[in-house]
Order: sequence, then structure tokens, then C-alpha cells
Amino acid sequence: MRFANLPPITAFVLSAFALSAFPATAQNRRENGLRKQSEEQGNYRVTVVEVPENIASKFKQLKPKALLYRPIKISQKKLPLVVTLHGSGGGRRDIEQNKWRGTIRQLLKPENEKYEALLLEPQSGATWNPESLEMMLDYVIRENPDIDTRRIYCVGYSMGGKGTWEWAMHHPNRFAAIIPKGFIPDLSKIDGMTELPIWAMVGDKDSRPRVEGIPAMEKALKERGSKKVRITIFPGANHASASGRANDEPGVFEWLFSWKRD
Repeated sequence: MRFANLPPITAFVLSAFALSAFPATAQNRRENGLRKQSEEQGNYRVTVVEVPENIASKFKQLKPKALLYRPIKISQKKLPLVVTLHGSGGGRRDIEQNKWRGTIRQLLKPENEKYEALLLEPQSGATWNPESLEMMLDYVIRENPDIDTRRIYCVGYSMGGKGTWEWAMHHPNRFAAIIPKGFIPDLSKIDGMTELPIWAMVGDKDSRPRVEGIPAMEKALKERGSKKVRITIFPGANHASASGRANDEPGVFEWLFSWKRD
């Protein structure tokens, strides 16, 4: 709306009236644009999963909402699912503020555009609880029948790496492969993990329990007959910088999606 031929004070008054009279339309356009931008990037759309109260009431530390990223254009009827577990800081923000962070940013890289997968990002207020994660995953699978249950994967760093490891240790038959990073492995119940593909990562300047624990984990699994465990150690990387190195590690999704559970 233009008021070029009116006196300045009149133009000002009429402009103010126009803004007050039609604010909703302009605001809705802005909100719709922001909503579309936040819900879609590349070939992916994100939605917020809300677990029903009758299930979520049994959770320990796990929050009832999770982010689910889904390819917009797909070429297969069944899709793999990657569950990504955040570190200790990821549970502090509202889950809406976590959109398009973390693992999804790697999946959106041009070299990974060929992969089609669902990505589930739950949120925990403290350490990850395997049984709570099991309940959430069961619910998500029921609600999304296009998930290929033979191709479920889990990745995480630091607290998320520990959560990935312990979830798989308690339920080794759930996953086709896991990538735990920057964590201290518990070796008390690894006998059931010898057939599970595992790629663990750590910086050589991280804490001693992590730097020594991850090679010890590899050794213990190989002694039990595992031929599907590997580790990557990043020279000169501490706990903080190893996270970025792990995100930039080439071939991660190629390795992950090469495995399928029998």
C-alpha cells in the first residue's frame, strides 16, 4: 500500500492504520514461511513424535517427544531407521530447538544424498535408559510400518555413545549396526555382541578411560570371535574436537547401511 502523494503526517497515519488493520495476513505469511523452512530441508521433512502418556509414564529420564526425519521422495517401500542419541547438553533445550542439528546435518551432505533413511532423535534429561528407549522405539515402529526392522542403527557421542553402547549391550539383536563414539565401554555383558557390527571412535587426547577403554573393547570382542568390530582413533583430538572429526569421518553411512540384521 503506497501513500506517495499524501502529506507526510497523513501518510504516516494511514500506514499505521494499514498495519494495524491487516497484521494477521502478513504475520501468517511470515510464520508459514518459517514453518516450511524449519520443517523441510533438502529431501527431508521433520515432525515431532509425541509418545502417548500410557507409554511415556514408564520412561526413566527419557522425554516423551522425539524428532523424526523422513525423506520426502523415496524409491523403496521399506526404509532403514537411524536412531541418534545426543550428548549431555542435548536435553536442556526444548526439542523444537534441536531441529536440523547433529546427525541429520551429515545425512544432508551432498555425498549422502543417495541414502534414504528415517532418522529418530529422542531426548533424555539425563543418562540414556535402554528400556525406555526400547519402549519408544517399539511405539515408533508401530506408528511407521515402512520402517525396515532388519535395518535399525544407533549412533551417539559422549553420553550418546555410552547410551548407544549400553542399549546395544542389553538388546544386541535390535540393531543391524552401531557407531558409539567418545564413550567409556562397559565390558560386563559383551558376550552377546560378537555378531553385532560396531564402529567405535575416540580422540587420542580424550580421557584415559575412553582412550584405553575403546581399544580394550575391541580386543575383548575379537577374543570372543567378533569379526565385525572396528575402531578409529583421531590423532591430537580431545573429547570436544573428536566430535567434529567423527562427524567428518568419510564412509560412515556407507558402512552403516551395508549391514542388515538376519
